[in-house]
Amino acid sequence: METAKAIGYGKIPPYQHSECFTIGAFDLILINTADKGAAFTLLQAVCNNYATVKNDDKFLKGYVYLLSQLARATDTTQLPEGMTRIIRDNPTQTNELQEWYRLKGHAAT
Repeated sequence: METAKAIGYGKIPPYQHSECFTIGAFDLILINTADKGAAFTLLQAVCNNYATVKNDDKFLKGYVYLLSQLARATDTTQLPEGMTRIIRDNPTQTNELQEWYRLKGHAAT
């Protein structure tokens, strides 16, 4: 969540360097998403934090970006609890999520 907030506020989170590669903002979170069930559980946990983010427009921007990355990592279009509300409350910021969940052009219910 701290990384999502930093991104929303336009700060570039520090990269981590190793001998062979550089790891970016959400890479450390997403690197362990080979287990799609674990990725979905993580996505659900992030959705559950919406109440703490929704009133901070900049934080919300980074938060939605994190949700988009996690949604793709789950490799399913099953909506986690709370995602519909996030999309409904933020229709212009959640275009990528709407496309992923095939809600584009449909009202989220």
